[in-house]
Amino acid sequence: MAHSRRVVAFFDADETLVAMKSPFALLRHRLARLGDDGTEYERLVEPLRRHARQGGAPAEVSAMYYRALAGIPVAELMAEGRQWYAQLDSRGVPFVSAALDALRSHQAAGHVIAVISGAWRASLQPITDHLGVDVVLCTEPAVDGAGLLTGEVAGAMFGPAKALAVHRVLDAYDAAAEDCFAYADDPGDLPMLELVGHPTVVGGHPAMSRLAAERGWPTLPATVVPGSVPQPV
Repeated sequence: MAHSRRVVAFFDADETLVAMKSPFALLRHRLARLGDDGTEYERLVEPLRRHARQGGAPAEVSAMYYRALAGIPVAELMAEGRQWYAQLDSRGVPFVSAALDALRSHQAAGHVIAVISGAWRASLQPITDHLGVDVVLCTEPAVDGAGLLTGEVAGAMFGPAKALAVHRVLDAYDAAAEDCFAYADDPGDLPMLELVGHPTVVGGHPAMSRLAAERGWPTLPATVVPGSVPQPV
């Protein structure tokens, strides 16, 4: 009998599967739990927004985020991530409807589901556990011997790093890239989209919409599931 290769469906997470930047939603939750009325959140996040508006690379914005968390126990933040997501789930997670439907269709077909994201496990794992994702590869902040965030990044999952992650998953599952699928919303995800035989653009980013039209890639709207709770950045 011929050996049947596995099929992998790769998904970006933030603004692809969920209409939010999950690390920032978690930070807002943490600060509110500590009594912040939004002032401290804005103090920490506005420099990151400004850097992004000025053309800063996503990996640079990510590095600024983790510097703001230096000295906090990673176990504490992982626990807060689960608490944040449980609260959000009780009110309505802002999943992107079409991307969620695609994920469920791939699961029904027996495909491997891999999430490759620039977010980190504290905000990402509650989502991927909920969805039954098989593989999660994401940004990994550096942690010292005492379990505290150092403020540095051990491994950033942006741009070319996503392509390397795709190769790792393809090798692990003996999957052929031309048989596989990928869903993402941002130009930084192009290295992932371009590797598979079936790329799909999610949302309305102008550059991505133009590229999809030029290459004949399908697109999905970024409409969220009804009744979900917006998560502002």
